[in-house]
Amino acid sequence: MVDFGTLVRIINAAQAIQQAAENVEQNQKDCEEMGGHVALLTTQLERLGNNGPLMMDPAVSPAVAALEEILREALELVKECKVKRNIIHLLCTAGALSRKLRRMNERIMRRTMLLMCAMIGRQECQRPTQEQVDHVQPPAAPDGDMDNQQPTKIVNKIVGVADRIKKTAKMVLWNKGECLEINERAGMVRAFLTQLENTDAIKDPELGAKLEKIGNTLQHAYELVTDCQEWKNLFMICPGQLSKELHKVLDQMVLDLDGVAEISSIRYIKGSFEVTTAAVRIAGTLMAGRFVVKLRLLARQRSQ
Repeated sequence: MVDFGTLVRIINAAQAIQQAAENVEQNQKDCEEMGGHVALLTTQLERLGNNGPLMMDPAVSPAVAALEEILREALELVKECKVKRNIIHLLCTAGALSRKLRRMNERIMRRTMLLMCAMIGRQECQRPTQEQVDHVQPPAAPDGDMDNQQPTKIVNKIVGVADRIKKTAKMVLWNKGECLEINERAGMVRAFLTQLENTDAIKDPELGAKLEKIGNTLQHAYELVTDCQEWKNLFMICPGQLSKELHKVLDQMVLDLDGVAEISSIRYIKGSFEVTTAAVRIAGTLMAGRFVVKLRLLARQRSQ
């Protein structure tokens, strides 16, 4: 179970990576990329800092705890890039370090996605429905109601594309690593969507728009994976260019999911606030205030 001290250590490690990545002697591009990935991860951790119960949730806590060791290793890699070396030593180490940094970047992004999926799933499953907030029974949905069919169409689209990616990624001829990574991330999205089937999350217009965006990104990913499967494209499309496009879509998948995570956090806070009584609201505000103060004190102690 993650406690406050562990969360502070992880946030401090993430911030240290971002700072170290800004001033390196070699592999600047890989380090800058890591800094951006860690910044996105820090955003998720800060959301957890405002939601103590979610941080300690059995489904979320392990995803947070796993980050501590990964970020420690990532910081050591960035520190290696800060060492001044002569030109010969630089040429000998740059390639190996670049491969290590890229693998670490993939691990960080994978863990960030796992954390976001866990957070979204738990927040939406625990969030009071609108009927609970209004204390009314939900009206019966008429047959053929387009408002109820649209969210289902979005989910079905994402699930269908994820299934096609899974089938196609196994038979690619080149860029296999990137294609398998796309398949894994698409599988994560597919899995967390199944948790939302019995919630009103996908009926939220803003959340639905973000899910639609994820569906479009997955469709583009599927087209790129398909290009890696066909022999004719070996002579028509440069495999290196395809690799760049695959990496772009991998990053976009995480950014799209972050948009869902942001709206989900707002929905959770708003829903919890609306359903509580005035007395509980005051108690909740005091508890949240103590939690933030404790985090700040711990952070200050760590920096001294």
